[in-house]
Amino acid sequence: MDSRQQQLLTLVIDKYTATAEPVGSRVLVESAGLDWSEATVRNELRALEEQGYLTHPHTSAGRIPTLQGYQNYLQTLHLNDLKLVATEATALEKSVQAVADYEQARKNMAKALVELSNETILVAFSCDFVYYTGLSNLFQKPDFADHQLMADVSVVFDRCEEFIPTFFDEVTSEPKFFLGTEHPFGEMLSVVSMRFGKEGESLIALLGPQRMDYKHNYELMSKARELI
Repeated sequence: MDSRQQQLLTLVIDKYTATAEPVGSRVLVESAGLDWSEATVRNELRALEEQGYLTHPHTSAGRIPTLQGYQNYLQTLHLNDLKLVATEATALEKSVQAVADYEQARKNMAKALVELSNETILVAFSCDFVYYTGLSNLFQKPDFADHQLMADVSVVFDRCEEFIPTFFDEVTSEPKFFLGTEHPFGEMLSVVSMRFGKEGESLIALLGPQRMDYKHNYELMSKARELI
């Protein structure tokens, strides 16, 4: 993939993240102020599709990212340069301030993360004690408009205590992305997760569609790591 294709892939993913609509060459040229013609962009998008980074719904001329496209995108992010805006950092700090109860403080943080990310948060205090909140956020997204997808996701959460033990060993103390089959919650979801506790006996995971805002969610989880 050359630099122009890399730039276009990033633009497609950022645009699709914001709109949940397939992205076409005209939209990219107009919204990103590109110097290239629509024909040039269209040819490059076709090349990215042939390489497996993009695909297109049969009813649309626009394109959407594939799992391979998202994996490439994450490799290009400068995660150490990301920083949460002050108002959101303050909101997370307030969620745990003056809360003496260990469990309740982490639940409060989970609820704050749900509000700030518009995603779903799961906290496994141990392999057999799992708390989650914000599941309705998933079902309100266009990614899960299909009733069967909603049912599949519901089953995953109903059985999440069965999946957590196998996931623990993959999670570290640093926020880490898991896509596709890298996690047990279903290939339609992406996850940012990390361990916490004195001996890393607990984990917290932010779950959303593959179309999630990876940069913002990483910023949120990084701040949560400072506080948890």
